Amino acid sequence: MSVPNLIGLSFLFFFILILVGVYFVSKNKKGITLREIDAFQYLRRAIGLSVEEGKRVHLALGWGNLFTDAFSSGLIGLNILERISRVALFSDKPPIATSGNGGLMLLSQDTIGHSYRSFRLTGKDQIYSGQLIGITPFSYAIGAPLLIKKESVSVDVLLGHFGSELGLILAASERQKTLSIGGSDDLTAQAVFYGAANYPLIGEEMYAAGAYLSNNEMHKASIKVQDYFRWGIILFILMGTILKIIGIL
Repeated sequence: MSVPNLIGLSFLFFFILILVGVYFVSKNKKGITLREIDAFQYLRRAIGLSVEEGKRVHLALGWGNLFTDAFSSGLIGLNILERISRVALFSDKPPIATSGNGGLMLLSQDTIGHSYRSFRLTGKDQIYSGQLIGITPFSYAIGAPLLIKKESVSVDVLLGHFGSELGLILAASERQKTLSIGGSDDLTAQAVFYGAANYPLIGEEMYAAGAYLSNNEMHKASIKVQDYFRWGIILFILMGTILKIIGIL
């Protein structure tokens, strides 16, 4: 085994060891407290209000391909779709997911269908809750605003791979006066979110969505351990810089 592989395995083992330690320590206390992110606070509240008002939650999964790195952000969106559908499924208008990729569409339909089955519900229209509305970025961006207007959407959650065309969707959301929350793995899309969304998720905040919207302590512990590793890397860089300046390295 090569040296880089050994280093990677050692790092992974060290991470898991700390993760288990943080999990059991927090389990014996009051649990893990994460820093507040406004987007997730308002999302919880908005889902409840949407159910009460008989309106729909729209989750846009973007157009990431299943066989590329861009699909990772789509997986985050699918994870949130399951949590949203379990809460909003009993509304007069269940949540709807849109995507610009056939694989994402099938997975969104299966995710919503799983929520129906878990509550032993049958919905003849559940297959329409996961829709493919455009197979190119701009056809997707044109189709999404039409759906937002037609389906009486009150909350737009956009989690997936987007580009600059995202501005068209957010503009439509603004015209309909819906709450827009979202994040993406693309830097251009993050810039658009920051300027046009009500509550943008910047950087790795999107990947922490599962921990913030669930009560899974292990998931929360992983977020804490990642923060510890970030501080460790920062200190390592600072120490290396100082040692270089004083001539030790």
